[in-house]
Amino acid sequence: MGQQIRMTVFALIACTAFAQNGPSSQGETALKTQFVEVQPDVKLEVLDWGGTGRNLVLLAGLGNTAHVFDSLGPKLAAHYHVIGITRRGFGQSSAPQTGYGPRQLGDDVVAVLDALHITDPVLVGHSIAGEELSAVSAYHPGRAAALVYLDAGAPFALYNPKHGDYTPALAQLRDDLSALQKNLFDDALISKTLTDMALFQANLANLQAEVEGATGPSPKTGDLASISAFQSYMKGYYGGIIPESEVRQNFRIGEDGRVGESLGHGNASQSVMLEEERFHSIDTPLLAILAYPGTPYPSQTSDPAKLAAYRAAGKTRIEAQIAIFREQPHARTQAEDSVSRRLESCPRSNRWTMQSNQSLNAGH
Repeated sequence: MGQQIRMTVFALIACTAFAQNGPSSQGETALKTQFVEVQPDVKLEVLDWGGTGRNLVLLAGLGNTAHVFDSLGPKLAAHYHVIGITRRGFGQSSAPQTGYGPRQLGDDVVAVLDALHITDPVLVGHSIAGEELSAVSAYHPGRAAALVYLDAGAPFALYNPKHGDYTPALAQLRDDLSALQKNLFDDALISKTLTDMALFQANLANLQAEVEGATGPSPKTGDLASISAFQSYMKGYYGGIIPESEVRQNFRIGEDGRVGESLGHGNASQSVMLEEERFHSIDTPLLAILAYPGTPYPSQTSDPAKLAAYRAAGKTRIEAQIAIFREQPHARTQAEDSVSRRLESCPRSNRWTMQSNQSLNAGH
């Protein structure tokens, strides 16, 4: 890379992206919007905020489009060339019936890079995009210079066999039971099924705690009166301002300015979640930033026992992810303390910690 990409820059801008002062922070529209065909009849929306230098590619969390970065993109464009990709099934990208597994979603990212002749990029993903980062590393080794996981280091990005994850555990148990139907008296298969069932039960219990511990946002009539009112409401829920452009991508806006029904494409989100994969290693240089410990959303239960269980389960799971990320061959933690101090004021977490990082110099 000519110069080292400073990890503190990523961390601080990640903070400002979700910590705007008020609804007036609407974000800016991209300098250029285009649609790139990644498969026959499948086109993805690609935003370009301009800038020069190293190519940064922003990948949104589940349910979002690339427009969610309309506040962050211009800030990064002061130092890098920045683009964002809206995955299939969301926003204005095509919504085919299939292709929501991590490998295909990673292939989609690489297809966009190839079409735009983008080489040696740094991929920056939020939340569920962590599985796309890991898929690019696994199935397209060397295609990305580095990966940045913005609160995207969950088990779908890097699988911890000691704790597992609900979706792959369910898939494994389903396969076990199917095999048992064909050979009920296979002792080894019975033992494996019992082991996998115990892991599934533990993950199901964690899922139950999550369901009982939180409910989704439920805005009142006044919260939908305008985009700015909706932004204010969501700021209380998420801790940061959603750009106006992102609200318009996800909701129908009436002539009177009211926020209406969702514009989502059916079961795209569920399809992504149900096709999670187990990634056991990441061989690309990486930086992972995880919220630890997380602050509960305002809508979470007020039941002290359930809230305590919810927090404890979340804390344990994040600690497990921290540990396994640190085991990756291209992850280092030497900058953890200095970055942590700069992140103390970020919303929606008591403390943000850089869990792993890697110098992004060319040739390393």
